[in-house]
Amino acid sequence: MQYTTSALPAQLTIALSGTFRFDDHDGFKGVLKAIDAYDGTVVHIDLSGTVAIDSAGVGMLLLAHERAKKQSKALSLGGASGPVQQVLELTRIATIMDVRS
Repeated sequence: MQYTTSALPAQLTIALSGTFRFDDHDGFKGVLKAIDAYDGTVVHIDLSGTVAIDSAGVGMLLLAHERAKKQSKALSLGGASGPVQQVLELTRIATIMDVRS
């Protein structure tokens, strides 16, 4: 997994790319730090460049959601397609956080 961030006053966008699996937990700490450092209240994780995700990746998205929520920040996911979208649907993550098409 690789990620890039784009911080605007209205929203922090974190774009994830590649595969998002258990082995990425160390790299995901950078995503959490970006959420912590952002002064705004809206965070969007763009999954359009993500080609695969496992249950650990879903768990890390939930950690990001909880981290943002504790700081009164709204976190949303978007751009998922193919196998990534299927995993998100199977896990019913949309019942916990905002998932956009």
